[in-house]
Amino acid sequence: MDRLAGRTALITGGASGIGLGMAKAFIAAGLRVAIADINDAALDAAKVALPGLGKAVKLDVTRGAEWERALDTVEAMLGPVEILCNNAGVGQGRFANGREITVAEMPEALWRMVLEINATGTFLGVRAVVPRMLARGQWGHIVNTASTGGLMAPGGLAAYCASKYAVVGLSESMRAELAAAGIGVSVLCPGGVRSNLFASSVAVRAGVPGASEGMATVGSEALRIEQAQRMAPVFVGEKVLRAIAENAMYIIPHPEYRGHIEERHVALVAAFGETAQPGYRDTDVTFERFRNPEYARAPQ
Repeated sequence: MDRLAGRTALITGGASGIGLGMAKAFIAAGLRVAIADINDAALDAAKVALPGLGKAVKLDVTRGAEWERALDTVEAMLGPVEILCNNAGVGQGRFANGREITVAEMPEALWRMVLEINATGTFLGVRAVVPRMLARGQWGHIVNTASTGGLMAPGGLAAYCASKYAVVGLSESMRAELAAAGIGVSVLCPGGVRSNLFASSVAVRAGVPGASEGMATVGSEALRIEQAQRMAPVFVGEKVLRAIAENAMYIIPHPEYRGHIEERHVALVAAFGETAQPGYRDTDVTFERFRNPEYARAPQ
């Protein structure tokens, strides 16, 4: 952990929730921290809540040009970004009557918005930061925030889970690509964490024509009670910090979901039966192309 002190970290979605928790943990550990967020009011509040914050910048993660401007601003003040936490995200939401949104009922605009922010926004962050890391030829680390919804997919969360599965796949592939360069990649898959994701997602959806028709704009009392009981974000931030120091592939703050994940993998493995074409086996070239050596290197 001591070797991380003094390094510069940029955290997107850093003005609230998990991002703010990361910022608090990182600052406490002696890192130079910049946060980025699309919400001006949240950024102002975060500046007050984060004594020792190095820089706060406004950033729409879906805009590649904004990424470059934000990086230039942060690096001019704090030095090269050595740790990127791609944490900005949006929720899928529910209908106003509380019912979950099925694929058959989902507006195209909502699907596109969720994938654009959660998946493409993460890609754009990586595309902006990693070339700078590679050009420096020094240590670096990327943390991409997915979700338990990136490891399993319950009904009523199709767009959200699709976007988070994309983040998991992106992260695993990147880890294999960047290992030789000394750049680590971790994917964060949390369960319930106290945040204002509901309210911030409502605000974001409201700015996208057709993305919020018929959807809830105010959380229920039951939701507020349930959210208040969720994990405190700073503990997630501390776990992320330890994972960076250890170069962990996966960061899972909620071990209670292990059984859910095992159910999925048991079903998946059970589907490997006989070959569709008798006697066929994929060529060695194709077979080896799809092996990721980072899976075997991860703690078993």
